[in-house]
Amino acid sequence: MRSPARTAWTAVALSGAFLLAGCGSQADLAKVNHPRTVVPAKVVQKPQPNTPPRPVEPAFAPERLRAVDPCALMDTQTLSQFGVPASSRPVALSDCGNYMKDGAGKRLSITLRLGQNVLVPDTAKTTKLAGLTTIESTSTTTCFVKSVVQEGSVVLGIVAQVDYEGDSCDVGRRLNESAINRIRTNAPLRAQGNKGSLTSVDPCSIFSTVTATEVLGGTPTMTPYDLYRCNWRRDSLSFGFEFSENADPKNSSTNKKAEVVTIEGVTAYQRKDESFGASCKIEWLHKATTDGKGEVVTVSVDNSKKGTDTADLCTKATTVAKALVPKLPKP
Repeated sequence: MRSPARTAWTAVALSGAFLLAGCGSQADLAKVNHPRTVVPAKVVQKPQPNTPPRPVEPAFAPERLRAVDPCALMDTQTLSQFGVPASSRPVALSDCGNYMKDGAGKRLSITLRLGQNVLVPDTAKTTKLAGLTTIESTSTTTCFVKSVVQEGSVVLGIVAQVDYEGDSCDVGRRLNESAINRIRTNAPLRAQGNKGSLTSVDPCSIFSTVTATEVLGGTPTMTPYDLYRCNWRRDSLSFGFEFSENADPKNSSTNKKAEVVTIEGVTAYQRKDESFGASCKIEWLHKATTDGKGEVVTVSVDNSKKGTDTADLCTKATTVAKALVPKLPKP
């Protein structure tokens, strides 16, 4: 499902480079340093498998983050401190991106993600940003500033990804600080009246544990990922589904050889994959948006055992999809 080769839903989403386009400004960001509080020798609290997920503050509960418009947090007024922004555009249901230039004409690419899973390295040190525990990591010119908003068995964060030849971490800190404070005090909400949208749906709460047991047998373990993915696992067998903003599956190059199937009256696309173990995916367009894109649902069933029959996995994927469709809001 959305965002590196992976068996379905067993890996935490890795930050993809979602970069959009823009133009110049008067600010030279390489010369700006934003103060922060460093917490010496303190490491981030790693996920605690036996502790239920809990938001660090009520404002950052997943259901409240789903209601926030991420691109409203990347408005012109906010981004003008870094240059002259282009139009901010959604790159996922909870992500927004902008690709601009600083005052010296250097490329500055920014993506803001709400409620993303945060990987916690053993050696990670923390800072405090707007009162939230924050981890920074860099790769060449890209900086990831990850402010933790949920602790426990699943760690979620508000994540700024900045690709810039200047001080990319400084840009990320300032953007995160602005986003955190706005969500706390006066969060910009998504437009009302978006009938049938998946943006307000918690994928883990709508699926029956009885059906999960029928598909996997035994007592499967359920794990949420980000705000719009959920996974169930028992031993080597797992299934999950994701809500994403993506191209219409019928036009996707990955579905050129897919089998067209009908799930509860919905046209869907089924494809098998034996590249890593065995898997079967079924995806369909839930609600069209703009530019040939829409809200897409992807169901995946995987087995890491060699020699697994993909036909059996597709039967299981069909069972999951048939149980899921009636639970979704009607577009």
